[in-house]
Amino acid sequence: MSLLSILVVGATGNTGSSVVKHLSGLISNSSSSLDQQPWQIIALTRDANSTASKQLSQLNHVEIKEKDWTAIDSTWLIETKISRVYLAPHNLPHQFNDESKFIVECKLAKINYLVKLSTNIHYVTPDNPVYYGRAHWAVEHLLEQNEFKQLNWTVLRANYFMNSLILPALGWLKQKNTNDPLPLMLDEHAPIAMIDPQDIGEVAAKLLSLEDPSSHFRKKYNLSGPEDVTGKDVVSILEQITQKKIQVNYRDLTLFKAYTEKMGYPKSVSDSLESGRRDNLWIGLSRLENTPTSPEILQLAPPHSTIKQFIQQAFNQ
Repeated sequence: MSLLSILVVGATGNTGSSVVKHLSGLISNSSSSLDQQPWQIIALTRDANSTASKQLSQLNHVEIKEKDWTAIDSTWLIETKISRVYLAPHNLPHQFNDESKFIVECKLAKINYLVKLSTNIHYVTPDNPVYYGRAHWAVEHLLEQNEFKQLNWTVLRANYFMNSLILPALGWLKQKNTNDPLPLMLDEHAPIAMIDPQDIGEVAAKLLSLEDPSSHFRKKYNLSGPEDVTGKDVVSILEQITQKKIQVNYRDLTLFKAYTEKMGYPKSVSDSLESGRRDNLWIGLSRLENTPTSPEILQLAPPHSTIKQFIQQAFNQ
């Protein structure tokens, strides 16, 4: 029986590392639905010598490969015996070009199953001011065309990541040497059901490990965290952990602007990102009521990480 491979693009990224870890456990488990077929996990990285890559290489059934996913072609996919793929694309301005090319190569290689990470459902529209929302919309629209009817896929539309909204504030607190208030991107009262990327990885791994995932083919699923939280909730948790009163500026994009500047985004791009957060985060558009996790995901692998658990773990690292 030939060895088949599950390719994880972005294996050391926000969700990819979780996909690899959960897949490793599922394949190792004798009760796994993949048990009847020998599988290995190809964890793709740009740096095989990084700490994260070395940690993943210690897991069962994992092979680290150093390769730029945007340069992958159908020949490589076939030669590497890739059968299933997890794709977590970057969100740079050239996302559509890179992601659509990769999907075309998957089609040519006759990949059996593709699980693609998308973004917040409220961003996935053709007229969204946030550029990567339009890019995800375009890729999802591409997948629905007749030319791709032989490519089996599932799209995961994930709510805001906990780490994206919370880790910059935690980093600021840990390095604080000023009396300035904490710059927090969240609104004080607007709720949001942000999700831990580790939970997204578990969902993707469960899908990719199914012996027969056909009931999930050509489906788009929403993923949100298990609870709504506000900026005030986050500050309360931080105060409990640090045992200090924290002065805070809500709706503060200072840290976010520093990130976009570091990434070298053009002003038009960074402006669109900022407007998206104002239009979404600050009015509660992405609360659980408006972005409920799809029933199929609740049955398969319901997101369970709370914001308090996430913050406590981040502080202990």
